[in-house]
Amino acid sequence: MEKRIKTSLFLASLLMFGSCDSQMKPPVPYGAVPTKVQMAWHEMEYFSLICYGLNTYTEQEWAYGDVDPKLFDPSDLDTDQWAKTARDAGMKGLILVAKHHDGFSLWPSKFTDYSVKATPWKNGTGDVLGDLSKSCKKYDLKLGVYLSPWDRNHAEYGRPEYVQFYYDQLEELLTGYGDVFEFWIDGANGGTGYYGGTNERRSIDRRTYYGYDTIFSIVKKHQPGAVIFSDVGPGVRWVGNEAGIANETNWNTINTNGMFPGESDPEFHKKLGTGEPGGESWIPAEVNTTLLWPKAWYYHTGHQPRSLQNLMELYYTSIGRGSPLNLGIAIAPSGQIRDIDKEALLKFKKQVDREFSVNLVKNATIKSSDHRGSQDEYSPMNCVDGDKESYWATNDSIHTATLYIGFKKETTFNRLLLQENIRLGQRIHKFTLEIKTGKGWEKVANGTTIGYKRVLRFDAVTSKKAKVTFETKAPCLTLSNLGIYNAPPLLPEPEMSVDIEGNIILQKTGDLSVYYALGDKPTASGYKKYTGPIQLPQGGKIHAYTKDLESDQKSDVVLQEFGMAKKEWKVYDSKGGSTNDTQPSNAIDADIHSFWEATGKAGSSKPYLAIDLGKQTDVRGFAYTPPGKGIEGAIFEYEFYVSKDGKLWGEPISKGEFSNIENNPITQRITFNQVPRAKYIKLVSVSTVKNSQKTVINEIELFVN
Repeated sequence: MEKRIKTSLFLASLLMFGSCDSQMKPPVPYGAVPTKVQMAWHEMEYFSLICYGLNTYTEQEWAYGDVDPKLFDPSDLDTDQWAKTARDAGMKGLILVAKHHDGFSLWPSKFTDYSVKATPWKNGTGDVLGDLSKSCKKYDLKLGVYLSPWDRNHAEYGRPEYVQFYYDQLEELLTGYGDVFEFWIDGANGGTGYYGGTNERRSIDRRTYYGYDTIFSIVKKHQPGAVIFSDVGPGVRWVGNEAGIANETNWNTINTNGMFPGESDPEFHKKLGTGEPGGESWIPAEVNTTLLWPKAWYYHTGHQPRSLQNLMELYYTSIGRGSPLNLGIAIAPSGQIRDIDKEALLKFKKQVDREFSVNLVKNATIKSSDHRGSQDEYSPMNCVDGDKESYWATNDSIHTATLYIGFKKETTFNRLLLQENIRLGQRIHKFTLEIKTGKGWEKVANGTTIGYKRVLRFDAVTSKKAKVTFETKAPCLTLSNLGIYNAPPLLPEPEMSVDIEGNIILQKTGDLSVYYALGDKPTASGYKKYTGPIQLPQGGKIHAYTKDLESDQKSDVVLQEFGMAKKEWKVYDSKGGSTNDTQPSNAIDADIHSFWEATGKAGSSKPYLAIDLGKQTDVRGFAYTPPGKGIEGAIFEYEFYVSKDGKLWGEPISKGEFSNIENNPITQRITFNQVPRAKYIKLVSVSTVKNSQKTVINEIELFVN
C-alpha cells in the first residue's frame, strides 16, 4: 500500500513538472510585446536628431517660413564628419530634420522650390539628406528622417492641397534614400506663418486634417523596418518632456484611447512618461533632448554643450530608465559639428565606458529562489552569459523571486543593471537590492519597473553577498541581464545662483574647492579660488569648476551668464491684475520660484509689465523665465519695448515668439540687433501657450554688458 502511494506521488510529480528528460514550456508572452522592428529600436539605445537648416543661420528655433534660402551657404558641410563623430561617440543612428516647421527642405524636392535647390550651396545641386545617407552607410549607422507636418512657408497649408503635397514629400524621403529606422512626426501644428506671403494665422483640425492613417500606411509600405515616432506612436511615443527625463516607473505599454499626434489632452499627457501596466499597445517612450545648453535644438552663438556631469545625469534618466536617448546635435553654420560639441560627446562615451567596464558578477556565483523546471534553459546563470536572448525564468504562479549573488571576496560596488526579456512582455513592477552585513540583510536600493534596461545608482557598499528580489503580477518573471559595477567617482560641478544685489554665490560640495574666472575666454591662470560671493552689479559670464586638492581631479568647467542686479528696479506699470501672492514685483526679485500672474486673455487686453531700472542703461538683450511644464500662462508671442522717460515707447525693440516654449519651458534669452539706451523696459504678452486666460512671468533679466 505504502509503495503504491509513493509510486502515485512520483507519477503525479512527473505530470506536474515533467521528467528530467522532458522540456519545460517557455513562459507564455505576457500582454503586449514588441515587434521585431521595435526590438531593434530598443537595442540601439542612443542616437541623435540632427538639427540643421535656415534656422542655423537665423539662430531661431521655429522660423516663420519667410527666410531667404540664399542664406543657406555652408563653407564646409561634411556629413562624414557628422557620422564619424556619432559613431565614435557610441551612437547607433542619425535622424535628420529634413524639413522643419519653416518648410525649408534639405533635399532637392521636386514638389517645392523652397529647398536646397534655391541656395548658393553647390550652386543648387546639393542634397544634405543624400549625403547623410551615404555617410551613415559608410560609418555603419542607421538613418532616420523627420518631416514636419506644419509648413509655415507653403501657400496651401491648412487646405486639402497641402495634405497631398505632404504625402508626396513623404514618399520622396522614404523611397530615395535607402532604409530608414525611424520616422519622426512633430506635434506642433498650425498657427502664424508666411504661407506664401499671406502672413496670417491658420488653424487646422489636428485629428482629421493630415489623415494620419494614410501617413502611417505610406511609411509602412515603403519602410516596413521603420518605427513611427509621435506623441502617441504608433511605434514609439514621446516621453512628454524635452528635458531628457524618463519616469522612474516606465511601462512600455499604454492605452492610446483614440489619441492622435499633436493631441494635448492633459490626462493623457501625464501617461506619456509612465505608460500603463497592462496597456493594450506596446508603444515605448523615447527620451529626446539637446546637447546644447541652455536647451536649444538649433545653433545659437555662445551656447555651450552640456557638461560631462549633466550628460551622465541624462544617461541615468533615459537609458538607465529603459528609454533610448535621442540627443539632438546642432550643426554649426560651417556645416560641421563644432569641436567643443564633438569633445563633449566623446567624453560622454568615455565616461559611460568607464562606469560599465567591469561587470563584477562575471566571476560570482548566481543562484535563485526559483528556477523554471530546474532546467538550464531558464537558469539564473543566463543573466550573466552575455547572450541577450537567453534568460532566467521562474515557474508559473511565482510572483516573488530572488537572485542571490556570491562574490569570491569582499566587493565594493555602486551600480545595479537589470534587463528583462521584453520579447515576452514587461512584467516586473518592483525590485529591491540588499547586501549581507554583520547584522543581516540590509537594503541598498530599490526600484519599480525594469523593461528593456534599468540602472540604479547608490552610494558605494562592500560585501561578499548580495541579493535582488523581484515582484510581478504576471504568471512568472524573466530576466535576461544582471550587472553590478563600481563606477569611478565623477566630481560634482559647482552650482551658481544670484541675489537681487548681483552677488553670485557658488555652491561647493564637501571638501572640494571651487575655482572661477570672469569673461568670455579665460586662461588657465585666470581662475581664482572662490572664497565668498562675487559682486557683479552689471552682470556677466562666470566660468567655474570644482577641484579635489588631494587627488588633483577637476570637474568640467561650467559657464553661466547673469543679468544686471535688480536692487534698484521698481515695477513702473502693469496691466492684467494680480493677487497678493502673485504681485508684479515677484517678476524682478531674483527668485524664479515666485511669479507675477496677470489675468485676462493675451491678444485682446495684452497684459504687460513695465519696469523702472533706476538709471539709464545700454540694453543688449533680455531673458524671460516662464512657468514650469504643465502650468498655464507661458508667453508665446511677445513684444519688448524700451523708453528713456517711461512715456514715449515707440516701436518694439524686439518682437516675435518664444519658440517651442510649451514643450521646453526654460528661460528664453533674446539678444537685440541694436543696443538702445533706456531707463524703462516693458514686456508685453501678445499671446500665450494654448491662448490661456493667464500670463505668467516668473522672472525677467536684463543683459547690459
